[in-house]
Amino acid sequence: MKKVIWYAVAAIFVLTAFPVMGAAAASAETPIKDSQNSVQPVGNAGDYVKGEVVVKFKENTTKERLKQVAKKAGAKVAKEEDIVKSPFKVLKVGNVEAVVRALNKNPNVEYAEPNYKMSATWTPDDTYANPSYQYGLFTTNTDHAWDIARGSSNQEIAVIDTGVDYQHEDLNNKTILGYDFVQNDYDPMDRNGHGTHVAGTAAAETNNGTGVAGMAPETNILAVRVLDSRGSGSLADIVDGIRYAADYGAEVINLSLGCNCDTQALEDAVNYAWNQGSVVIAAAGNDGVSTTFEPASYENVISVAAVDSSNQLASFSNYGSWVDVAAPGVDIASTVQRDGYAYMSGTSMASPHVAGLAGLLAGQNRSHYEIRSAIENTAAPISGTGYYFEHGLIDSYAAVNY
Repeated sequence: MKKVIWYAVAAIFVLTAFPVMGAAAASAETPIKDSQNSVQPVGNAGDYVKGEVVVKFKENTTKERLKQVAKKAGAKVAKEEDIVKSPFKVLKVGNVEAVVRALNKNPNVEYAEPNYKMSATWTPDDTYANPSYQYGLFTTNTDHAWDIARGSSNQEIAVIDTGVDYQHEDLNNKTILGYDFVQNDYDPMDRNGHGTHVAGTAAAETNNGTGVAGMAPETNILAVRVLDSRGSGSLADIVDGIRYAADYGAEVINLSLGCNCDTQALEDAVNYAWNQGSVVIAAAGNDGVSTTFEPASYENVISVAAVDSSNQLASFSNYGSWVDVAAPGVDIASTVQRDGYAYMSGTSMASPHVAGLAGLLAGQNRSHYEIRSAIENTAAPISGTGYYFEHGLIDSYAAVNY
């Protein structure tokens, strides 16, 4: 097969704004700890325990009178004896909405409301998991999506790239060693930094009090090396890497690489992965043009443009009707080699945001068809939607509820 030079799609390294930091430097930051287990209603106003109403009767309401009021409303007291002394009673009812309306008109009732369901909100304590550093988690509503889905430890996002620093403090407990197609061994160590950065955005270890948070906190990373220390690689290695990840069973494949060189071999590999059930995500390219970029332009790929923290198209990002969605790709904070953290920019950085979201959806046991549909159909319209990209900015919370 003819050798073609491919390259990783990261436009800018901004180490001065966000210097590479080891564990000692990172510990100087104050972790996010507020609201670690705060409670809030889940879902919409109709999300409550079926057939139950919480009622506060007015002071001095006798037990006999209480039972009369409940009977008149077609309800009965759930518990005759309370374990704790409380001004509230839980009533078993048929039609929750109708009983609430009736009880709120009763002179013996102070108020009545459905017995709403609650859950602990999940705010990870990773040092940089806040809008000042990882704004992409928040502009995509991923922080809210985590209350519903966090991926699955039985699944993988394949990072087909320069490899992954699997010894990194924020990646070492969840990186699966795949294959190194550059050196033909089973040691896909990153010798460039690009793949490690991509992996951290998609699925860094999360809520471990260290570094960054990944989009899919509980999903594993499958490290597949197809690009060398300069970030370049051959078509043959990339095709083999895609097929390897698909055969491994990776639910999601991220391709933060490509070139303006349409090839049948690459499209066949992408189609193979799709037919195996993998969702394939790819960077749209960094030339700032509407010309197609492969493999992002292929039908069975979700192609990703880059936007900044204000949801404006990045100046370097490729665009056009062939691009499916947008994701944060400017000054993205993530992992780099030797326990470091750094900002990088590029559609390479946008793509793993979408791959991470795909990981959340895969963890909900959705098929690759359903995952793609959820990502595209819930993307939020922003400036340029319909021209720069078809569907808009990914919305993780809307997608996991789709």
